[in-house]
Amino acid sequence: MPKRRYEILLPAEFNDGRLVMDACPMCVPESLKEVSDTFGAFTFRPDAALGNWTADGRRYSDRLFALIVDVDDTAEHRAWIAHFKTHLLQRFEQLEIYVTSYPVEVH
Repeated sequence: MPKRRYEILLPAEFNDGRLVMDACPMCVPESLKEVSDTFGAFTFRPDAALGNWTADGRRYSDRLFALIVDVDDTAEHRAWIAHFKTHLLQRFEQLEIYVTSYPVEVH
């Protein structure tokens, strides 16, 4: 079956500047557990990537962790990821969380 890789950027800070690990120490571990419980595996990159973006005239600076999961490319998995993103937006109090996906070949 074809595989699909999902890359999810989890914030290290809430949009208001509070550190996620201080304000919600279980936010990241719970998110990783959900993926592990559903798919059985994931890759997590704790080395933060830096980003900047603007919304409604306000500039945001981000520190982001990469959560990567390779799964069978099915409609069920796509639906689960879409639901997971909605949950992450609430959990991390974000205006947006980037989830990208693309087909992968495992050799």
